[in-house]
Amino acid sequence: MKLTWLMAVACHTYKPILWLLYLTKATAVEDRFQKRYHLLVVVNQFPLSASFRRNATGHIQSIEGVSLLILDWIADRYKFDYSLVAGNTTTIEDVGFQPGHITNMQKLKADVMIAVMGLSPGRLVRVEYVHPWLFSPGAFLIPMPEGWQNNVDAVIKPFQPLVWLGLVIAAISVTITLLGFNYLIKKKSKFIENREKSCPNQIVVTQDLIMYIIGTLLNQGGYIPCKITKIRLLVGAWCLLTLVLANVYNGILISFVTTIRPTPPIIASRTDVGYDPNIYLVVNRGLAGDVLFSKADRGLYKAFGDKLKAYSKSRCNSTDICVGMVKSLPRHVYFNTLHSVQEVIRQDYQQIKECKLTMLMSTGSHPASWGAAKKSPHLEIFNQGLSINLSFPHIHILNTLGQVKREREL
Repeated sequence: MKLTWLMAVACHTYKPILWLLYLTKATAVEDRFQKRYHLLVVVNQFPLSASFRRNATGHIQSIEGVSLLILDWIADRYKFDYSLVAGNTTTIEDVGFQPGHITNMQKLKADVMIAVMGLSPGRLVRVEYVHPWLFSPGAFLIPMPEGWQNNVDAVIKPFQPLVWLGLVIAAISVTITLLGFNYLIKKKSKFIENREKSCPNQIVVTQDLIMYIIGTLLNQGGYIPCKITKIRLLVGAWCLLTLVLANVYNGILISFVTTIRPTPPIIASRTDVGYDPNIYLVVNRGLAGDVLFSKADRGLYKAFGDKLKAYSKSRCNSTDICVGMVKSLPRHVYFNTLHSVQEVIRQDYQQIKECKLTMLMSTGSHPASWGAAKKSPHLEIFNQGLSINLSFPHIHILNTLGQVKREREL
């Protein structure tokens, strides 16, 4: 009883102090959970992922893209703020004396790098790979084949080669036969006094006979006054043949003359890119295509890598340079992810309001991810956030809506 009484007195006496300690502790816990830490994020410009809008002086006015939407969602979920660092650097790795985004991230002590970065052992030494946010097959950007408005060979297209061969043989046979008749009649006429019944003088000039054959072929007709039955049967068969063929030819010819026949694309398959010596492959320096092809040791990818090594201009410092080479230089092909190539085609169409680019889709999907600082305490947050994004349908909806928008505009 005495102990219980003492505890009641103590609680009554120190109740305000205990309540104050409880409030202080609760406030500290609440502040610890509500306090938003700040991250520094380096942004790599890449189609669909992050696009820079610049003014006339080159100053960046805004940054848009799917990666920025994902970053906003992760920041809101895990309660942190961030600042974006964007400049004129276009490559992930260093190019000569120009530092890449990985070097800039280490110098600035940035926490995360937004990029479309492929896997490579050299990069794993310098940065941590975040869970991939994009899985996309590759595609080759090629110039749009231009149609031939005037088909020069349209005059021979209506008939197959065998038909033309048969027509030539028939024309030669009829000509030789009529010339033979003409020669025999001319020879026989020397011994016949009454020439009115045999009419040899009516088929005596070779030029008239050849012009008659050509005239019937051109559907112009002609006249042979000779009444010899054999000659009339031969000429009648020839006229019937030319009548049928001329009408069929004229009916089909118009469709070939008015049809715009497109020129074949510069490549028909991935094999053409790897083994055609007249095709030049260009990629973004240090990105997935460059790393994937350069490290390959066999197969078609090794052929791609050999082309990159053989051509000094095969590695571009930016996507715009690669696209410009495809549009201005002959027989150049640009490789990137399918989503990036579609975005390039959409942007080019918006600028010139004309389809000048198309693509050849490749097979196989390749992962692309962001980068984080080595031993970053925030790596787990971004891994979880991107995993949740991929498990929810909204990230797929964003990609699908972007693809549908590009298809409608094209």
